[in-house]
Amino acid sequence: MPYVLPSRLDTSAAPPLRLALKKLVEQAQAIVIDASAVDQVGQACLQVLVAARGAAIAEGLSFTLVAARGPLADTAALAALDLSDAA
Repeated sequence: MPYVLPSRLDTSAAPPLRLALKKLVEQAQAIVIDASAVDQVGQACLQVLVAARGAAIAEGLSFTLVAARGPLADTAALAALDLSDAA
């Protein structure tokens, strides 16, 4: 079951997002994140997503970001960050 991101990924969303993604990595299961509802993303949450992707890869887990488009895709591209699927 995918973890669904909220529509606003602003600074206040970063701490709970970090905790939720940390728990997913600790569960040692493939990580699937549904980004279809995201309409605003800030740097702090983008950093959390990149860190979670790195942690998942380091543990040998797949990390899939589903429906990353609009603000999330645009912000990641501007920052030259790779949030693509990884295993």
